[in-house]
Amino acid sequence: MSLKQSSFHQESIQKNPIRVGIRLMFQRIGEIDTLNEKYHAQALIEARWLVELTDLLSILSPIDQHHLNHGKSVTLPKYSDTHWHPQLFIENALGDLKEQIRYSAKKTLNDQVCICEHRDIKGVFWEKLELNHFPSDIQELTISVGSMFYDDRVVLIPDSYYRSGINREAFVDQQEWSLYEHVDAKQRFIKEFAFNDNDEEDLDMNTNDERKRSVVSVSCHTARRSAYFYWNGYCLIFLITICSFCIFSMPPNLPQNRLQTGATLLLTSITFRWTVNRSLPTVSYLTSLDKYAIISIFILILLCVWHAIIGAIIFIEKRSSITNSEDRNSWIDRCVFFILFGFYIIMHLVMLLWLYLVPLARRRNMKQKDIQYKEKNHKQINEVQLLNQNCDLELPNKTKIKNKYAVSEVTL
Repeated sequence: MSLKQSSFHQESIQKNPIRVGIRLMFQRIGEIDTLNEKYHAQALIEARWLVELTDLLSILSPIDQHHLNHGKSVTLPKYSDTHWHPQLFIENALGDLKEQIRYSAKKTLNDQVCICEHRDIKGVFWEKLELNHFPSDIQELTISVGSMFYDDRVVLIPDSYYRSGINREAFVDQQEWSLYEHVDAKQRFIKEFAFNDNDEEDLDMNTNDERKRSVVSVSCHTARRSAYFYWNGYCLIFLITICSFCIFSMPPNLPQNRLQTGATLLLTSITFRWTVNRSLPTVSYLTSLDKYAIISIFILILLCVWHAIIGAIIFIEKRSSITNSEDRNSWIDRCVFFILFGFYIIMHLVMLLWLYLVPLARRRNMKQKDIQYKEKNHKQINEVQLLNQNCDLELPNKTKIKNKYAVSEVTL
């Protein structure tokens, strides 16, 4: 049995799963395709786990062993050919990714070696975009890292010592999006049914049909620059609808003129709505811009219905072609104008209040998270510097620090 098969078999019978810390750095965020719900990105993934120092001596040169014993990091050119690794994959990748993988090792305080897998990836990633608050929406751009092993063998966790991050300078869509600085990393599990392709590998797989894999999802956040949609969406719809109230300047005994103008504005509003929807994906819910546009269309329809009603009333009562401004129908027409126009103003006040309390409040929350993220980064940098200083001190009675990955040992 080869060394790789032997290590795989020994790892499979361990009582505790191997914990692998995941860190992801967004090196470059490319184009965000809202219509097709995908984005381009380039990232660096670092996966860390512990092995015994004696397991690496066979592939280390004397110089590398010397550097490793003195707390320096060494490269492992052909580590994956003869040793165990977590077999990572990207869950939400679209198509083939461009990947470059390399390994390095660094000795810890408890005479173990921390193996780090450096994986450079570049490609297209799928992301479910939440457009309820469009165009004031905030989107999560996520890269989900999983392992080919189930959670009884490998558990992926967000690396708490080396936090994930993002390079905000290399952002292509800065004209359309604003990129936040903080990055969130969370662990989740996906359920799936296992199929036994190798009878010698898992003898007890038939007793556990539904199994789980651990996945670490690292997300950055972007806010859409909504000024374009405010001026070319909300503003134009507002102007079209506000012009419909100007129809009340025509005498109510001329419904043909009123209806002609109202129908023209109605068709213009519907055409404009279809034009805006071409830049959005087909979703089963309404965005905030959709709701505003549909309410405006209903107001135009309501005004057209009223113009038809007042015209029919005047015709039935056989009024003269010249209507006095003081008669009952003219007074009712003015009352309807004030009621509908007042409703239109109240609608905008409610909309502005909702915009401040919901979408814009989330943006304020994201800025607050940026501040907290910077503070945590400064604190972590100080802790890592202090830890490195302790590693360099060769005290005979030094205290061993428990590493977060040391839940189970990898025996190769």
